[in-house]
Amino acid sequence: MVRDAARRKQKYEAKIDADVMRSRILAHKTAMVEQMESATAELATLEAEVKRVVEGMTTPVYTHLIPAYLNVGRQLYKLQKSFSGVTYSSECKVVLDKWKAKGLAVYVLKEIAKLFGYTYAG
Repeated sequence: MVRDAARRKQKYEAKIDADVMRSRILAHKTAMVEQMESATAELATLEAEVKRVVEGMTTPVYTHLIPAYLNVGRQLYKLQKSFSGVTYSSECKVVLDKWKAKGLAVYVLKEIAKLFGYTYAG
Protein backbone atom coordinates (compact mmCIF):
# COMPACT_ATOMS: atom_id res chain seq x y z
CA MET A 1 0.00 0.00 0.00
CA VAL A 2 1.37 3.38 -1.00
CA ARG A 3 0.64 6.36 1.25
CA ASP A 4 -0.19 9.66 -0.32
CA ALA A 5 1.99 12.74 0.13
CA ALA A 6 -0.47 14.57 2.37
CA ARG A 7 -0.47 11.74 4.92
CA ARG A 8 3.33 11.56 4.89
CA LYS A 9 3.54 15.30 5.44
CA GLN A 10 1.08 15.08 8.32
CA LYS A 11 3.09 12.32 10.04
CA TYR A 12 6.34 14.25 9.51
CA GLU A 13 4.87 17.40 11.05
CA ALA A 14 3.69 15.42 14.07
CA LYS A 15 7.18 14.00 14.62
CA ILE A 16 8.95 17.35 14.56
CA ASP A 17 6.63 19.06 17.01
CA ALA A 18 8.90 21.01 19.40
CA ASP A 19 7.02 19.99 22.55
CA VAL A 20 7.20 16.30 21.64
CA MET A 21 10.91 16.53 20.84
CA ARG A 22 11.59 18.41 24.06
CA SER A 23 9.78 15.86 26.21
CA ARG A 24 11.62 12.97 24.53
CA ILE A 25 15.01 14.60 25.05
CA LEU A 26 14.27 15.54 28.66
CA ALA A 27 13.18 11.99 29.41
CA HIS A 28 16.49 10.59 28.16
CA LYS A 29 18.87 13.48 28.86
CA THR A 30 20.64 12.03 31.90
CA ALA A 31 21.42 8.71 30.21
CA MET A 32 22.40 10.46 26.98
CA VAL A 33 24.88 12.72 28.78
CA GLU A 34 26.41 9.80 30.71
CA GLN A 35 26.84 7.73 27.55
CA MET A 36 28.31 10.65 25.64
CA GLU A 37 30.72 11.43 28.47
CA SER A 38 32.16 7.91 28.50
CA ALA A 39 32.28 7.72 24.69
CA THR A 40 34.11 11.04 24.32
CA ALA A 41 36.61 10.10 27.04
CA GLU A 42 37.34 6.83 25.25
CA LEU A 43 37.66 8.59 21.90
CA ALA A 44 39.99 11.25 23.33
CA THR A 45 42.25 8.53 24.76
CA LEU A 46 42.24 6.74 21.42
CA GLU A 47 43.13 9.90 19.48
CA ALA A 48 45.98 10.65 21.89
CA GLU A 49 47.34 7.13 21.38
CA VAL A 50 47.11 7.39 17.58
CA LYS A 51 48.82 10.78 17.66
CA ARG A 52 51.56 9.36 19.90
CA VAL A 53 52.16 6.57 17.39
CA VAL A 54 52.22 8.96 14.43
CA GLU A 55 54.53 11.44 16.12
CA GLY A 56 56.79 8.63 17.34
CA MET A 57 57.68 7.42 13.85
CA THR A 58 61.41 7.38 13.06
CA THR A 59 60.62 8.92 9.68
CA PRO A 60 58.80 12.16 10.46
CA VAL A 61 55.19 12.55 9.35
CA TYR A 62 54.14 15.93 7.98
CA THR A 63 51.94 17.70 10.51
CA HIS A 64 49.26 18.51 7.96
CA LEU A 65 48.68 14.75 7.58
CA ILE A 66 48.07 14.09 11.28
CA PRO A 67 44.31 14.78 11.02
CA ALA A 68 44.07 12.17 8.27
CA TYR A 69 45.81 9.59 10.45
CA LEU A 70 43.46 10.50 13.31
CA ASN A 71 40.57 9.84 10.94
CA VAL A 72 42.02 6.39 10.23
CA GLY A 73 42.06 5.71 13.95
CA ARG A 74 38.47 6.92 14.37
CA GLN A 75 37.28 4.71 11.52
CA LEU A 76 39.06 1.65 12.88
CA TYR A 77 37.62 2.39 16.33
CA LYS A 78 34.13 2.51 14.85
CA LEU A 79 34.73 -0.82 13.09
CA GLN A 80 36.01 -2.36 16.31
CA LYS A 81 32.76 -1.35 18.03
CA SER A 82 30.61 -2.77 15.21
CA PHE A 83 32.32 -5.94 13.96
CA SER A 84 34.48 -8.86 15.00
CA GLY A 85 36.31 -11.77 13.41
CA VAL A 86 36.60 -12.06 9.66
CA THR A 87 34.18 -9.20 9.03
CA TYR A 88 36.27 -6.88 11.20
CA SER A 89 39.45 -7.87 9.36
CA SER A 90 37.85 -7.36 5.96
CA GLU A 91 36.46 -3.96 6.90
CA CYS A 92 39.82 -2.87 8.36
CA LYS A 93 41.54 -3.78 5.12
CA VAL A 94 39.03 -1.71 3.14
CA VAL A 95 39.55 1.35 5.35
CA LEU A 96 43.33 1.06 5.33
CA ASP A 97 43.47 0.48 1.57
CA LYS A 98 41.32 3.58 1.07
CA TRP A 99 43.70 5.75 3.10
CA LYS A 100 46.71 4.19 1.40
CA ALA A 101 45.17 5.16 -1.95
CA LYS A 102 44.76 8.71 -0.63
CA GLY A 103 48.51 8.90 -0.13
CA LEU A 104 49.08 8.04 3.53
CA ALA A 105 52.25 6.13 4.36
CA VAL A 106 51.81 2.37 4.69
CA TYR A 107 54.32 2.08 7.55
CA VAL A 108 52.25 4.49 9.64
CA LEU A 109 48.98 2.77 8.72
CA LYS A 110 50.48 -0.54 9.86
CA GLU A 111 51.33 0.90 13.27
CA ILE A 112 47.87 2.42 13.70
CA ALA A 113 46.28 -0.89 12.69
CA LYS A 114 48.30 -2.66 15.42
CA LEU A 115 46.59 -0.46 18.02
CA PHE A 116 43.32 -2.08 16.99
CA GLY A 117 44.60 -5.63 16.85
CA TYR A 118 44.79 -5.86 13.09
CA THR A 119 47.89 -6.71 11.05
CA TYR A 120 47.88 -4.73 7.83
CA ALA A 121 49.91 -6.16 4.97
CA GLY A 122 49.81 -2.98 2.95
